Amino acid sequence: MAKKLIGPSTRLFPMPTLLVCVKTGENAANIITIAWGGIAGGSPPLIGIAVGKNHFSTPYLRKEGNFTINIPNSRQDVEADYCGIVSGTRDPDKAKTCGFTLAPSTKITSPLIAECPMNFECKLYKELDFKGLYLFLGEVVETHIDEAVLDEHGRIVTEKLDPLVFLPNGEYRKIGDFVSKAFSVGRKLSKPQVSPD
Repeated sequence: MAKKLIGPSTRLFPMPTLLVCVKTGENAANIITIAWGGIAGGSPPLIGIAVGKNHFSTPYLRKEGNFTINIPNSRQDVEADYCGIVSGTRDPDKAKTCGFTLAPSTKITSPLIAECPMNFECKLYKELDFKGLYLFLGEVVETHIDEAVLDEHGRIVTEKLDPLVFLPNGEYRKIGDFVSKAFSVGRKLSKPQVSPD
């Protein structure tokens, strides 16, 4: 199959839609939408987010040393997009504009978004300085999940969580159909073990 070289790129399909919330003052917080983020480690559990140095949230992320990552569902696309295209300098109360309720976290100072089905409380673990942006690594110190998205065994049901995903061609999407079971389907290619005679 022919391939076209397009040079260095950030076109990873799909990317998460993360609503990052950070305390900005007494009873105040800003929400910024981040697609450049993801799991960076498991022990301790780390989530990394890339934030431009000139973003409104950046000095507060550094000052507070914590933030929440809130996972919107696909019906919250308007609110998620708004929080990404409007600066906190223009709208210092994006939560109110979006109809979001900021609820207190249990272990950090930054609030979480109650309407999002999943929330991570993160303490700043490490900050890496790159040209034009910071990569903030947050250690997950608590996870909140709506009971309505869990099955009877306490496992997350993807269709009920319905996370909003972002594509680098400028589209928001829903997660599609089930394809196969991870850590299992690959066994089809395993060679059978031959017993010694």
